Amino acid sequence: MALAVTDEQLQITDAVTGFAARHAPLAQTRAQFGALAAGVRPQFWAELVAQGWHAVHLPEDVGGAGGDLLDAACVLDAAGYALLAGPLLPTVVTGAVAAAADRCPAALRLLRSIAGGDPAVTLLPDAAEVQATPTDTGWTLSGAAGPAIGLPGAAHILVCARTQDEQQLWFALPAENAGLEVLTETPTDLTRAAGGLRLDCLEVTAADLITGVDIVGAQCLTIGLFAAEAAGILRWCAESVVAYLKVREQFGRPIGSFQALQHKAAMLYVSCELAAASAWDAVRAMTQTPAQQQIAAAGTAIVALSRLPELVVDAMTMFGAIGYTWEHDLHLYWKRAIALAAAAGPAADWARLLGDPAAPARDFAIELSGIDVGEPDFRARIEGALDAAATLHNDTPGRQNPEYPEFSTGAQRTALADAGLIAPHFAQPWGLAASPVQQLIIDEEFDKRPFLIRPSLGIAEWILPTILAAGTAEQRDRFAVPTLRGETCWCQLFSEPGAGSDLASLASRATKVDGGWLIRGQKVWTSSAQLADWGALLARTDPDVPKHKGIGYFLVDMRSPGIAIRPLRTASGDAHFNEVYFDDVFVPDDMLVGEPTAGWSHALATMANERVAIGAYVKLDKERELRALAEAPRSNGADARRALGEIRASSNAIGALAVRDTLGRLAGHGPGPASSIGKVATALLTRRVTAAALELTGRAAMVGGPGQPAVQQSLFMPAEVIGGGTMEIQLNIIATMILGLPRR
Repeated sequence: MALAVTDEQLQITDAVTGFAARHAPLAQTRAQFGALAAGVRPQFWAELVAQGWHAVHLPEDVGGAGGDLLDAACVLDAAGYALLAGPLLPTVVTGAVAAAADRCPAALRLLRSIAGGDPAVTLLPDAAEVQATPTDTGWTLSGAAGPAIGLPGAAHILVCARTQDEQQLWFALPAENAGLEVLTETPTDLTRAAGGLRLDCLEVTAADLITGVDIVGAQCLTIGLFAAEAAGILRWCAESVVAYLKVREQFGRPIGSFQALQHKAAMLYVSCELAAASAWDAVRAMTQTPAQQQIAAAGTAIVALSRLPELVVDAMTMFGAIGYTWEHDLHLYWKRAIALAAAAGPAADWARLLGDPAAPARDFAIELSGIDVGEPDFRARIEGALDAAATLHNDTPGRQNPEYPEFSTGAQRTALADAGLIAPHFAQPWGLAASPVQQLIIDEEFDKRPFLIRPSLGIAEWILPTILAAGTAEQRDRFAVPTLRGETCWCQLFSEPGAGSDLASLASRATKVDGGWLIRGQKVWTSSAQLADWGALLARTDPDVPKHKGIGYFLVDMRSPGIAIRPLRTASGDAHFNEVYFDDVFVPDDMLVGEPTAGWSHALATMANERVAIGAYVKLDKERELRALAEAPRSNGADARRALGEIRASSNAIGALAVRDTLGRLAGHGPGPASSIGKVATALLTRRVTAAALELTGRAAMVGGPGQPAVQQSLFMPAEVIGGGTMEIQLNIIATMILGLPRR
């Protein structure tokens, strides 16, 4: 998926991709390696400047197109995808840094020159050791900088220098100045120049000084735009791999049908999407506070840039030896990936910055001004309902999870249920039929009232939508309101000893009798069966038809005669699950949902709800134990901060993915693959958290019990990772249903 979110941004991406195909094929780039390394502008540069892609984000009064940074990021995404050669990336970055500075003469002069087509490069403080010494007419600059992408061949160099009192000054230097020497090096990335800078008493004046450059902002902006290009590289890798796996054959069939390669391709796709989301978020954050800019930049430096070379190698391994040849284009993308990751700086430094325990959380709020809510007084109505509910109290522990307040029942929950605010996306009268923007408003209003516990439907969040969509009016009337109010507790009776993810292989039988059905069989891994009032059960109603077609979806009273429940104790020592036995349990006809053989489609809907629900209720704040370790006085505190930062980077990428999906829905697009991607990413994140916590706990992990939360968290981790289907099942779904790889 491209970095673009809006239709206009997609048009930019498509236009630049088309330009590259016409004017900058890689065969042409290969013929220019020597010239490009020396800083010679690529053959297509004049045409690119004429299109204005290098200045799409610059103000119109200096010759730019008047777009924003996200427009520029889309240009770079497409440039990374096409591996556009030459100085586009450093020129776009320098234009963005100068445009964010004061509109002083030096900045305006630099911007007009860039808009006119002159390449430029920015040397941030971490890449330059330049001293500014005051003189009667200005300063002299001495020192060295680099290596930097695009320095050879740049017409202008924006460099940060330090005075003796550690003041930081920014100067726009014409590359032909006497006292300025550009050192051309052999580039890792064969498609553009790299080199260093040496300054020897270069005289500059106030006319060369650009004021108002924010150091943090310039650094974050650079990382965000670098990551945008990285996202394009990964997109090319993912698409190229999938195309290859579809046509390359071994053993008489496409290798894309081999499950090992399907899973590798799906994992590459997940990484590609997370990188794009984090890059987009870093560029988007440039309109927020400096603290938020740093959080987003650090996240994409880790997720998109530091991991980029290894992800390209992952693509190479799926191509096999052909991908390692000089003739294949993949090595060119690999070398650019290495150069980009190096330019971003050490990932460990970014992780320790992001892992500050006192740092604020990433702000994923979506600006809703200007978006049609559909009801002028909608927010006021929600505010009134929530304020009224806040005056009430819940007095009874919840049936499903008595220890958690979000399951408690009482007057407050009843008021919220009756107002349609337990599941506002449900159709009326059970919900509000809330649109995506209305759901965001409800989320915002709940967030404003942290003292008001937002109720959870728990397992019913997976089951009730199926009843509302496919059940009879009597079933909806009987179950909807009590479930929303928390008065009815549910369990899901799908999995069997021989039918876990392959539910179509289930063996439980439903035999038709007068007035209903007799259920015989066994279910396993059933959460809350011992507490539930009702269960949603799949059973085979017709053994003579294909296995997907002869299944019924039943609502079973868990107090019915013939039901036996046996707790299953897990490795944690707790009995989170149960085995449930059915010995000719009678279920009346009016508790069958839909047709007797329609259960498979209802099951798919329930599992889709489950996947979305799990992504929502498994909180992405999974860092509590790591945060405690990072805050504690200890010898490995730096290691704890680094681990915490890496977890936050992954968590924030998942959050950014969800925001992008929401914005797509607000724009009228249907749901994308974010739920499947988020499920895989969340499972990986959960495993990383527990592994890091155990490693940092060290020898203390030999002692278990309540006093050792890292051990307890680790032992509970499989329940979260496996819940709703293993990660491998999600990878199968991504590989075949999203990427279109052939089934076996």
